[in-house]
Amino acid sequence: MKISKYIFTTGFLSLFSISAFSQGPFGYYNDAVRFSQTTFGGTARFQGIAGATTALGADMGTLNSNPAGLGFYRKSDVSITPGLNFAGTRTNMLGTETRDNKVSFNIANIGIVFSGAKDDIVPGKYRGGSFGISMTRTNNFQNQFSYSGFNKSNTFGQYVAESARGYTYDEVANQDLNALTDIVGLAYNAYLIDPIYCGEDANGPIQCPGNPWHSLMSDNIVKQKEIVATKGNQSQWDIAYGGNIDDKIYLGASLGIATIKYESSKVFTETNTQTSDTIDSYSLYDNLTLRGTGINFKVGAIIKPADWIRIGLTGQTPTYYSIRTTYEYKIKMNLNSDFVNAFGIDDSFQSFSTLPGTYNYNLTTPARAKAGIALFAGKAGFISGDVEVVGYSGARLKGADPQELDADNDVIKNLYKTTYNFNLGAEARLGDYRLRAGYARLGDPYRHGIVDDLDRTINTFTFGAGLKSEGFYADVAFVNTFYKSNYYSYHLNSGKEPMAIVNNRNTSFVITIGTSF
Repeated sequence: MKISKYIFTTGFLSLFSISAFSQGPFGYYNDAVRFSQTTFGGTARFQGIAGATTALGADMGTLNSNPAGLGFYRKSDVSITPGLNFAGTRTNMLGTETRDNKVSFNIANIGIVFSGAKDDIVPGKYRGGSFGISMTRTNNFQNQFSYSGFNKSNTFGQYVAESARGYTYDEVANQDLNALTDIVGLAYNAYLIDPIYCGEDANGPIQCPGNPWHSLMSDNIVKQKEIVATKGNQSQWDIAYGGNIDDKIYLGASLGIATIKYESSKVFTETNTQTSDTIDSYSLYDNLTLRGTGINFKVGAIIKPADWIRIGLTGQTPTYYSIRTTYEYKIKMNLNSDFVNAFGIDDSFQSFSTLPGTYNYNLTTPARAKAGIALFAGKAGFISGDVEVVGYSGARLKGADPQELDADNDVIKNLYKTTYNFNLGAEARLGDYRLRAGYARLGDPYRHGIVDDLDRTINTFTFGAGLKSEGFYADVAFVNTFYKSNYYSYHLNSGKEPMAIVNNRNTSFVITIGTSF
């Protein structure tokens, strides 16, 4: 049977043209943004100035930001940056508002730099360089949101019935209960959908032309609720070298090894408010795991024409990921007692599961380019700003069959756009102490009006402080991020499915402890 195994993977697998966006299908093309739209990470110092670091150096965060910054090191260095993240959501759906919170621990950065800087008395324009290895967390997927309310218009059962259209009763019903692979077979065996018949012959009922199905859930009012929890992170190991030419030009390059760990767990429940229907309630469990590894290259330069100004440039190749997806679904039914008695069913509580499924594919994220400038007020501090350009429409997916994700690639080209990201930060120096603040704006990668007009811009405000003494330093940073997202539990041909608007707020506290040697 050819019913897709991937209907729910990362939401809903896109097999639709651009004209279908009014119905909101979501598929693998979501990964093009999910794993391309990375945030600034690094040390507490760099996070305290909101990642405005392209023209700065001598910090462990430069390995991921601009490897040319390694040329500023005069001593070797080692540091670690643990952190706590507090994710809060406020979800509006079906006329109700629900709040959720989630706390997680992470390592934002860890690394070591070996300096090969030459003494001032050593002649020559090349002043040496530094080699470093670091790990930077570039994305945090720890989050949770939920909703609960009454839907007077439609049900999830209608979505499954639409998904089953075109498949005959025999194709759906003759599956091995111990080897179910898709949501349609799962729903049929759990009494959620049934064929629509248009007559009968000597062999029995005749399914209507087009093989339609209908939902056995109430068409009136149902109570819907769902909990969506995600976890994991995106990180990158950078192996980098940066050199110093005459204390005026700094050049660097790095090899990045990126990793993806992403898990999603959803529990969707519908409860019937009508006593005469087949189903009292049911819950659908949807579990998804993604693991990926990628590689990229980065080059950078910092020019210091005078002590009070630095100009930084950096470019990164696309990241080439290999990703493995694992997914499984379970449905638990509570059938109406009249239905159970009428058809002699053993138990009103039915539970069915699919076999765990896997899917492997490749993702190429867009190339990135960034420019920055830093202005210094002697030893009193500095102000720094960056602008980055990312062309999200250039991302590409590739499956085992080179053409099987062509529809998603068409979506990527038409749905996403080129965005500009901005970072601005400042540091004040008061002897051994530092005070920092910053703002970052991550542009909305969606073309407005194709799916909706929701503004998905990500705004971040940061604050930080630090202490630097001979051979030791400690920094702290508070990072507050705000953005909106939307969510659909299912999609209908009519486009009338409910949509949740999620207001997200992530607050991170990170601390860096380091020493030079």
